[in-house]
Amino acid sequence: MDQTRRREKLDHLFHPRSLALIGATRSVTKWGFIVLARIINDGYAGEIYPVNPKEKSILGLPAYASVLDIPEPVDLAVITTPAPAVPEVMEQCGRKGVPAAVVITSGFSETGVEGAALEQRVSEIARAHGIVMVGPNSMGIYSAAAQLTCLMAPVMPRPGHVACIAQSGNVGTHFLFRGYLRGLGFRKFVSSGNEGGLDFVDYLDYFGADPEITSIIAYLEGLDPGNRFLEVAKRVTREKPIVVLKGGRSAAGAQAAASHTGALAGSTGLYTGLFRQTGVIQAETNKEVVELARALETQSLPQGRRVGILTRGGGWGVITADACVEAGLTLTELAPETIARLDRLLPPFWSRGNPVDLVAVLSSQVYLDCLRILLADPGVDAVLALGANVEAQADNIMQALGRIEKVPAEEMERMKAKSRKEGQAFVDGIVGLIQTGGKPILMAGRWTASREWDTRLQMLAEPEEAARVLAKMVDYAEYLRR
Repeated sequence: MDQTRRREKLDHLFHPRSLALIGATRSVTKWGFIVLARIINDGYAGEIYPVNPKEKSILGLPAYASVLDIPEPVDLAVITTPAPAVPEVMEQCGRKGVPAAVVITSGFSETGVEGAALEQRVSEIARAHGIVMVGPNSMGIYSAAAQLTCLMAPVMPRPGHVACIAQSGNVGTHFLFRGYLRGLGFRKFVSSGNEGGLDFVDYLDYFGADPEITSIIAYLEGLDPGNRFLEVAKRVTREKPIVVLKGGRSAAGAQAAASHTGALAGSTGLYTGLFRQTGVIQAETNKEVVELARALETQSLPQGRRVGILTRGGGWGVITADACVEAGLTLTELAPETIARLDRLLPPFWSRGNPVDLVAVLSSQVYLDCLRILLADPGVDAVLALGANVEAQADNIMQALGRIEKVPAEEMERMKAKSRKEGQAFVDGIVGLIQTGGKPILMAGRWTASREWDTRLQMLAEPEEAARVLAKMVDYAEYLRR
């Protein structure tokens, strides 16, 4: 199947007008019920056809004995039957003219030789009928545009513009869950399973060509020899970033990958070199995948490695300076004009250098003004800003005042309202600088989740984490300038 035809078939997968869930059941503890309930509950607007020869209706929908009995065309088959039944089910899908299938059923190549032979049979049937197949051993797919949540895991993705490819369904759905908590929205998701049909590179190619997708994140255990990864990744990274967490980096991890999805993990050095050659950003942890994706979505790419640091405390400035150097960044020397402008805002005993220590000045306006001055320095390519969360503690202070009964209730409410208004103005000021400053500003500290989501203000937990994220953004920017 050529590339154009494969992409057209993948449209049926992620934008189906109708789907059949083959193996649907009334048993609430089985995937045939759980997945069907997710699809219905989360708002899929296309036609849904449960298939089970023993049932007349399931979850209020008419049930059919086989996919061949459905009177209308079917764009997508979701298969949850036991593994031995899957070849016949796939054959029936072919005769029906179903263009795409997701095989959730496990018990194939991940189990050994017999399972691999069964998987090969299913793959051959799908290929003979021109069916693009996800899996087997997949945890499902998600499409924001189709309002299709065809997932085993109880996660509700946040709609957005990131795509995810996962060679582990559990890791992939964890990305969705962490993304929900961190304000990262997804356009499409696929748990690729054993990749008996479509493989990692097929999804990479498809997502890379989708103009609604701005970045791609992935969990990768292994690639088949002779695939098109080098060619496709080089093309896609010129248009949008790809962030990958590579599993199976150790011998023990590689062995676990083989028993998990049947993947060949390969040499760690080989994959690291492949990622560098193609501009793929390699994350070190599952948390870093989501934070990198969020930073790439909300921030400008840095033009260099020179960093300015803004901090409310000297010790955190020292820690951040160390983290920057260890990540391969450079602590820039501030221009004399920058020092002079900061002199007019800060006490005479401030550090007069980089990091810029506010020496416990709590004013939100001074913080914003110092941030603006740092951004304007021609020797600064990016800013790491710490301590912006001081204003987020205002409500706690107000509650403490209330508990000791020093402030009347009416006055307390007035003070809280004023504090919240000032806090939101502070956040808006930072977001405005991120959006118009032309340089990335990575924040480190604590913040309320709602403010992060509402204002697209990312707050990383630790300065070391912020430095590593920024360094990988720099690496990607340098790759694009080659």
